[in-house]
Amino acid sequence: MKTPGWLSRLFFVQNEFDHNFTVSPNLVTDDHWQTISGRRHDRSWSEIQELYTDALTAWRKNPMAWRIISTMVNYVVGSGISFTSPIGEMDDFIKRFWQHRKNRMDLRLAPMCEELVRSGDLFVLLFRNMLDGMSFIRFVTKDQIQKIETAENDWETELVYWEAPQPGEYEPRRWLSPDHPEAGMTDAVMMHYSVNRPMGALMGESDLTTIIPWLLRYSRMLEDRVRLHWAARAFLYLVTVPSNKVEAKSTQYSSAPESGSIVVKDESEEWETITPSLRGADASHDMKAVRNMIDAGSGFPPHWRGEGGDVNVATAEAMQAPPEKLLLKRQQYFVWCLEDILSQAFLRAVEIGTEPAITETDYNKIFTVESPDVSLRDNAALANASNTVAMSFAALQNTLLGKSPTLHREAVDLVFKFAGVTLDDEELDKIVTEAQADPIEPVMYPGMQPNADTKPAGNEPGAETAPAQPANSDQGE
Repeated sequence: MKTPGWLSRLFFVQNEFDHNFTVSPNLVTDDHWQTISGRRHDRSWSEIQELYTDALTAWRKNPMAWRIISTMVNYVVGSGISFTSPIGEMDDFIKRFWQHRKNRMDLRLAPMCEELVRSGDLFVLLFRNMLDGMSFIRFVTKDQIQKIETAENDWETELVYWEAPQPGEYEPRRWLSPDHPEAGMTDAVMMHYSVNRPMGALMGESDLTTIIPWLLRYSRMLEDRVRLHWAARAFLYLVTVPSNKVEAKSTQYSSAPESGSIVVKDESEEWETITPSLRGADASHDMKAVRNMIDAGSGFPPHWRGEGGDVNVATAEAMQAPPEKLLLKRQQYFVWCLEDILSQAFLRAVEIGTEPAITETDYNKIFTVESPDVSLRDNAALANASNTVAMSFAALQNTLLGKSPTLHREAVDLVFKFAGVTLDDEELDKIVTEAQADPIEPVMYPGMQPNADTKPAGNEPGAETAPAQPANSDQGE
């Protein structure tokens, strides 16, 4: 039985759709493919290669993918991230490590963040100089990692990384992590950081993983619309003449008149042009639906990529909170990665005796970080909240509770918490003790009533005396 022409065209269109929009094979369900770590939640090495290449190609060629990654980097890194330390030896090491000409950390922050969010993983190498203990930072891309070995009793403790052989080499390179027992004797160690990592997996996922198929679909649709608009510039002349003149007019108009030429005709000859109908209004809804899928995958609202549409100020304000929370979490993790790199570099110097050992292990106490604000609106909200709490506690002190050391301590703690600063018990006790040793005059805010300790007596010089009122002031009116 012969297949109808319209059915053959349908099969051709379906095959073209499947061919153009297939990104990579689904190898994770095939038990014959070996994963990179031996764990079922990790993708196979072949699939990791394809996803890494897809994300890198999309970032290089697709403007929307480029915009998503650059937006993430602009918020996370911004104008720069800097570190200091209250520990003198660590602070001096940070300055030398950060500014060393072979490290140039200020220039590396943006590429490091780009690689982390684009591929989902960041593999950092620290090469140690045995003379002065200084470490030099280098990187290995995700697609070069063939295998990761972990501790037998703890899969989160990574011990060994295997890198694919370089040109001219026949054996893979073996890098030890700082947690390996033999790491202290090696010239270099490798550290691994990842985002979007499923529980039970060692490898992370790119921020572009879920939207790459939709980026391809949108690019294909847009490309087809461009071709149709090019075709729309073509048109046909439809000339209506009496039946006895069709052959003669066909010979006369065998070629279309040139632009600007004059055609003289009688009333029996009619001219009209026919152009293709694009039905652009119908296609706009489909293209917007695909863009919505891309925005959902990126986590950013449409006006962040320049599409205003029907978004007003109120809607834009409501759309700001979710992406800002995402960016704040990503910034906190990236800052921790940098703290861990600095800490490991310092410990590598301690191992060979070029730096003194320190007992503190809490990064919050070792490092002081200056990072860009993800949202300026958060600063205004924190300032208003802190001011409101301070006024409330001042009213309690001046009207109800008077001098209470416990109240003072709780007030200081809450005011700083609402301002976004967390103080430990030692710092709180120090602030309260210093305030009690050198008190200042209480501040009277509008609407507050002074208590017995702050209200001036009526017989003191300069005291304000309210005019006397009759016992029943409303009588006699």
